Amino acid sequence: MLATLLHFLQGTPYVYQGEELGMTNAHFTALDDYRDPESLNAYHHFVETEHRVAATTMLSYLAHISRDNARTPMQWDSSLNAGFTVGTPWLAVNPNYAKINARAAQTTPGSIFSYYQRLIQLRHRLPIITTGDYQLRLPDDPAVYAYTRHRGDQTLLVICNFTAETQTRQFTALPTNAKLLISNYEDDHGNTLRAYEAKVYQY
Repeated sequence: MLATLLHFLQGTPYVYQGEELGMTNAHFTALDDYRDPESLNAYHHFVETEHRVAATTMLSYLAHISRDNARTPMQWDSSLNAGFTVGTPWLAVNPNYAKINARAAQTTPGSIFSYYQRLIQLRHRLPIITTGDYQLRLPDDPAVYAYTRHRGDQTLLVICNFTAETQTRQFTALPTNAKLLISNYEDDHGNTLRAYEAKVYQY
């Protein structure tokens, strides 16, 4: 959903290593697993100096917000250390590398990697994505982010459900001949948006 939102905007999208595979936070369980000075300093300050947070609680915070979560070695395949190195990596490899890795993503139909490929292909194929006008469609909606891109006689409507809950939204201006260009679900439920659903209509 986030990739769809980003790649249909005008600016240059950046793909940070591993996001195109669906790599996840490592959820380290010990302070020694971390290398990020910001994370280590925060732990020492709040746990050891200020005594404001319990050690286990602070570790749970770091498992969600530490920058090291995005710095674990690239998961290339299911071999030792995810194929990143035969030595000892500076950060431990995420244990889920056996399932989430580049080799598996390239050979799995419908993978996150294949979805990123489609997004990039559309940006190359449709000038409207890089040069079209932008208009926010639901400015006060706390759950659904929707916008249009418009160029000449072409329009794209991008709809993203930012929640894990089912949402219902009606877009009355959407013509009946609108084509579903891409979606992160295999089918289209019209006005019903499923958890973190993203879809783009072209008309």
